[in-house]
Amino acid sequence: MTVLDMISFAKENPVCTIATVDGDQPHARAFLSVFFEDNDNHNIYFTTGRNKNVFKQLNKNPKVELCYLAKDFKTMMRLTGVVEVVDDRAKKQKLINERDYLRGFKADDSELILLRISHGEARMWSLENNLNEDKAPSVRF
Repeated sequence: MTVLDMISFAKENPVCTIATVDGDQPHARAFLSVFFEDNDNHNIYFTTGRNKNVFKQLNKNPKVELCYLAKDFKTMMRLTGVVEVVDDRAKKQKLINERDYLRGFKADDSELILLRISHGEARMWSLENNLNEDKAPSVRF
C-alpha cells in the first residue's frame, strides 16, 4: 500500500469514524473527510466547531484514530495520527461554498475549525486477514 492508495481509499469512502479520548473514556463519531491538493502533500482534513466536545478533546490530546469502511463492507482502513489546526481562509471558504451544512459560517469565523492530519500511519485489511490485522499492509505518511 502507498500513500496514494490510502488517499484514494479515503476519497472513495469519505465518511469515517473519528475516535478521540476524554480522560479514560473513548468517544467515536462520524465525520466527512476533506481533501485539498497541497503541492504533492497528502493530507486529510475535516472541520468541527470550536465549542464542540470533539475539539476540546483534540486540544487536550491531538492523537486521533480514523476508521474508513468500503461501501461493499469488504475492506477497512484504520488511520492513526496527530491533528493540527489549520488557519487557511481560502480552504475554509472553498468548503463553505461546497458544503451546505457549512453555509452559516464565514471563512474568518473563529467558530469554524479546520483540522489536518498530516502525518501518521494507515493500515488496510479485509475479512481475509482480519485475524492478523497487525500484519496487514501499512503506510506511514
